[in-house]
Amino acid sequence: MLKKIIKKSPDFIRKPAIYIYMNIPDYIQYGSSYRKQFRFLQETQWWSKEKQEEYQMDQISKLLNHAYENVPYYTRVFDERGIKPKDIQSFNDLKQLPYLTNQIVRENLEDLTAVNYNKKKLKAVTTGGTSALPMGFYIDVKTDRAKEWAFITSLWTRMGYDIKKNNRSVIIRGNIPKNGLYEYRGRELILSTFKLTEENMKLYLRLIEEFNPDFIQAYPSSIHILSKYILRNNLKVKLNRLKGILCSSENLFDLQRTNIQEGFGVRVYNFYGHTEHACLAGECEVSSYFHLQREYGYTELINEFGEDVCKEDEIGEIVATGFNNYVIPFIRYKTGDLAVNTNEKCQCGRECKLIKRIEGRKQDYFVDRTGRIIPAIWFDYPLWKVKYKISSFQYIQNEPGILLLNIQCFEKLTDEDIKEIRAAFSSCYSEFELIIKIVEEIERTKRGKFKFIVQNLDVN
Repeated sequence: MLKKIIKKSPDFIRKPAIYIYMNIPDYIQYGSSYRKQFRFLQETQWWSKEKQEEYQMDQISKLLNHAYENVPYYTRVFDERGIKPKDIQSFNDLKQLPYLTNQIVRENLEDLTAVNYNKKKLKAVTTGGTSALPMGFYIDVKTDRAKEWAFITSLWTRMGYDIKKNNRSVIIRGNIPKNGLYEYRGRELILSTFKLTEENMKLYLRLIEEFNPDFIQAYPSSIHILSKYILRNNLKVKLNRLKGILCSSENLFDLQRTNIQEGFGVRVYNFYGHTEHACLAGECEVSSYFHLQREYGYTELINEFGEDVCKEDEIGEIVATGFNNYVIPFIRYKTGDLAVNTNEKCQCGRECKLIKRIEGRKQDYFVDRTGRIIPAIWFDYPLWKVKYKISSFQYIQNEPGILLLNIQCFEKLTDEDIKEIRAAFSSCYSEFELIIKIVEEIERTKRGKFKFIVQNLDVN
């Protein structure tokens, strides 16, 4: 109601009202549904594994009943297989349903949209499309915004986030400031991901110090560039309130984590999620394992044969069934994201299913001349010895067995540097031809994300 009143007000009232509204703590700003969901999650994170799984099966049953009754695509899927929602009584039974893919959603969007929703009141959203064609679908904004933020901030409380206070955050993600460089939005300082140039970073650090945030929310690639600037120039960043750096939306690599933590002097916390809102996971206060949110959805790790990944360090694709989008149910949705399994339990005491790390997307592979697919696990290793001279880099593959390595530099690379890069690359990927090209700038996606590997060959 407050937002509707503000929108209809004249400028001299609307602008200060927006400023006041943006400074209201989450606990009040997001309303009663947010508070209810947040309190629920603060309780359920300590449930036993058995109680969590019981809750998941209950949510799956509700979702499947809704999908069968209201979503034409799933009515057809169930009927073609001669099954009803009541036949799904266990997680294993769920495998009777086929996978949902990006392509299926694009080709069946209307049939996947629940008929008991008024489409005029829905919001159209689009995935980033960094390693697959962008995919559009619908969400119910009325319920999605508050519920999603309750899940995210519930995870963030493990880092010291307080929903009853005005947590000040610097945002270095895909947001585009009005003046191109930076913008203040209530308790947020927005910095442009697209303007992380050598001449701007000094300004950015001054703005961050003056703003003195509690948290920095960033793409790993963006905050890493800023961290390397700090380390390269032996700077000391004065931030006495900073509790942590919250990274998501891209893979966070070990070298990035090390440099970011050294540059800013606080811990980096990594989170995994996606626009489809079918799976959510984050680190806790004592470990770097991803803790899967069982209340958010049911997650499978599947190998190339469709079997559950069970062994320690085994890699599987994340297949997710989300509980929160009834407009377009994502049931057994193949995300294309690869994760490393662990059977360990975290010392924090939460009975979550853990993932050791997100390995990347299926497209984060190289293809040799024979068509063999090679995991690009050590793609950053060749650059370690010259890391302080390099702003960013990107591999592009258009032909089997040949890789183009674009390098954007802070400092000119010598012939010896190039020789070092080639030698290190050959030690990992001797079967590939490497073409090195020094470029002025490496382009980001429309959302300001960065792709270390652009794989233009089909590796599915």
